[in-house]
Amino acid sequence: MAERDSRISEGRVSYGFPLPDGEVCPTGSFRLSVQTGKCKWSDGLFRIHAYSRGEVVPTKDLILAHKHPEDRDASRQFIAILARDGGQGSNFHRIIDSKGKEHRVLTVAEADWNEKGQVASIHGLMIDLTRAIAIESGHAAAAALVNAYASRELIEQAKGILMASFNLSPSAAFDLLSRHSQNTNTKLAVLAAGLVASAEHGRIQQVLRAWAT
Repeated sequence: MAERDSRISEGRVSYGFPLPDGEVCPTGSFRLSVQTGKCKWSDGLFRIHAYSRGEVVPTKDLILAHKHPEDRDASRQFIAILARDGGQGSNFHRIIDSKGKEHRVLTVAEADWNEKGQVASIHGLMIDLTRAIAIESGHAAAAALVNAYASRELIEQAKGILMASFNLSPSAAFDLLSRHSQNTNTKLAVLAAGLVASAEHGRIQQVLRAWAT
């Protein structure tokens, strides 16, 4: 079997979610010789590792040296399995570029066979997801913050309802709310939301009869 000249070009990849319109994740392609350990990098892969073309000679050892120490063994095994068994695979891991900056990347790779039926090289693509993950994490954190403030507001409204209905102090109203939450195995925010909704629909006295017992 002749070794295929298939390759993945970063120019064909346009993963952008959740990046702003017009922005895509940095990508780079490579081909690693199993026999020599030498590697060919695209311009994109040099940029991900914070090198200029010609500044270093890419090799398997250089690739592994840039892996995060905690991910290096898994990356070494990833290469070894493809070199031994062929096939395709992917590896989500971290790299440390030449400037000391950490990147979270996804490597997708495929083995190439030669005419002797041996794996001759491994080619693939690395996608730098660092900024995409940071933005997505920021969105999740913002949503959690909004939910936290919304829950706090509902709890304060529910406390006010209990204070007016049972002539309680703020702390006593919160204690009653917390106790009923525990007794009914209902989250505090959910219970508070139910009280507020009942008040808005004119059913609060009916609901609170059970609370007074």
